[in-house]
Amino acid sequence: MATNVDAGSTAAGLRYTKVAIWLHWLIGLAVIANIGLAMLTEDMPRETHRAAMNIHKALGITVLFLTVVLILWRIGHKPPPLPAGTPPWQRPLSKVVHLLFYLLLILLPLSGWVWMSAADRPIDFFGLFTVPSIVSPSESLADVLHDRHEMLGLTMLALVTIHIMAALKHQFVDRTRLIGRMNPF
Repeated sequence: MATNVDAGSTAAGLRYTKVAIWLHWLIGLAVIANIGLAMLTEDMPRETHRAAMNIHKALGITVLFLTVVLILWRIGHKPPPLPAGTPPWQRPLSKVVHLLFYLLLILLPLSGWVWMSAADRPIDFFGLFTVPSIVSPSESLADVLHDRHEMLGLTMLALVTIHIMAALKHQFVDRTRLIGRMNPF
C-alpha cells in the first residue's frame, strides 16, 4: 500500500541534480519528438518526409551525445533513493527500466547512425556539419540495421509509454509526489 509523502519529500537531498533533471527532460523531449517524426511523417509527401527525417537523424545524434553526458554525470552523482514506502517489487523493476532506457538511448541512435553510414546517406547535423560515417557502405548491413532500428524504436515507444504511465500513477493514484524529484522548476 502506497503512503502519502509530504511536500518535503522533494527537498534537495531527495531530488535529482539539476544537471540530471535537465538532461532527462532534453533527452525525453528529443526521443518523443523523434518517435513522432518517424511515425507521423511516414505517409507525407517525399520532401516533407525527407526534411522530417533530416531533423530525426540530427536529433538522434543529439540524444546519443546527451546520453553519454548523462551516463558520465551519473557515474559521479548518485541518484536519490526511492521513497521509503516504495513496494519491494518496484525497487528492482525501477533499476531494470532505467538500464533498459540507457541501453535503448545508446543502441537506438547508434543503430540509426550505422544504418545511415551503411546506406551511404550522410547525416546532416542541423546544417552545422556532416556526421562522419562509422561503417563502409553495405546494402545488406543497411537492410539489417533498418529493421533493427525500427524494432528498437518500437521498443522505446513502449518503454516511454510505460514510464509516463507509471509516473502519472505514482503522482495521481499513489500520491507519492515522485514526479517532484524530476521537476525542473
